[in-house]
Amino acid sequence: MGRSVLAVLLGVVVGGLLVAAVEFLSHLIYPPPPGLDPANIEALKAAMANAPAGALLFVLLAWALGSLGGGWLAASIARRSHTRHALIVGAVLMAMGILNMVMIPHPPWFWLAALVLFLPAAYLGARLARPGVPPETSRA
Repeated sequence: MGRSVLAVLLGVVVGGLLVAAVEFLSHLIYPPPPGLDPANIEALKAAMANAPAGALLFVLLAWALGSLGGGWLAASIARRSHTRHALIVGAVLMAMGILNMVMIPHPPWFWLAALVLFLPAAYLGARLARPGVPPETSRA
């Protein structure tokens, strides 16, 4: 059980670091407005309302890569139930994404895209970690 907890925790941490790294890169391409205070929710809401679609697509890419990488790591560390561990990581990252979207309004298309990418990306991470192992036997 300790290894399972470690797999999920490390998966979430690495997934979060991947998200941060891709979002850092996106800020180089699509810099936030000058003087934006990230602690000011109202300022963040205004910035999000004016964010270009490319910046939002980068956020989706960050969330997908974080879920994929975190899911891959969790499945690689877990002794059994590899897919389940990866999906737990994807679910935790999805919960964080939902919290972000609730706090800072996002367009409806973004909500839809975000909600359908976390778990499939984590699943793909598990498949990449255990190639050739069918999902139903990865639980044993």
